[in-house]
Amino acid sequence: MQQPIAALLLCLALPISAAQAVEGDFAHLTREGERLETRHSLRYAFRANAEWTIAEPLHRTARFNDVPFEVSLSGFLQTDAAIMIHAEHVSDGSGASNYDHFPLSEWPATGFRAKPRACFEVSAEIVEEEHDLAWLRDHGFDPVGAAWIEQYFLSGNGYNDEIVVSLIVRGPGCEPADAPEAALDRLRAALHVSPLTP
Repeated sequence: MQQPIAALLLCLALPISAAQAVEGDFAHLTREGERLETRHSLRYAFRANAEWTIAEPLHRTARFNDVPFEVSLSGFLQTDAAIMIHAEHVSDGSGASNYDHFPLSEWPATGFRAKPRACFEVSAEIVEEEHDLAWLRDHGFDPVGAAWIEQYFLSGNGYNDEIVVSLIVRGPGCEPADAPEAALDRLRAALHVSPLTP
């Protein structure tokens, strides 16, 4: 059940082919009080209850498999769980955000596609090297250990805009019997997603 770490980097939408990530002057995800709102062509609101800490959005540019992206990242965090929200735009208009090969999912909203659940053994060294893992650690959730992840994708604007919702919890290991079903169920129940009127 344990997956190679390169797959985790892809899961978390981390820049695989370029370490030169820089801050951006765009905002595809904003905080509006106690909720997050996407600001590109896919307009959605995300909220969780008061027991979750909401992070201020971070905006940066990066390259994924040599394709330039504008990336806005935020989420809802606890010490033992994280709900990451990415809102991204393909800068060169090449339509690289195509997730049609994943099955449709009714959660978190109609039209999202679900990637199969995966587990990764994450070391402190890997956390130091990878932007999103370090971001999780710096915002109160330490991903070191057996990290279980479920992801949901939505694409639009000719596959040039995307939303990625990542549910991440730690488990005792990466064997199928170790899957933290109750913890993942709790994360799905905690996140409320609704479309916004353009």
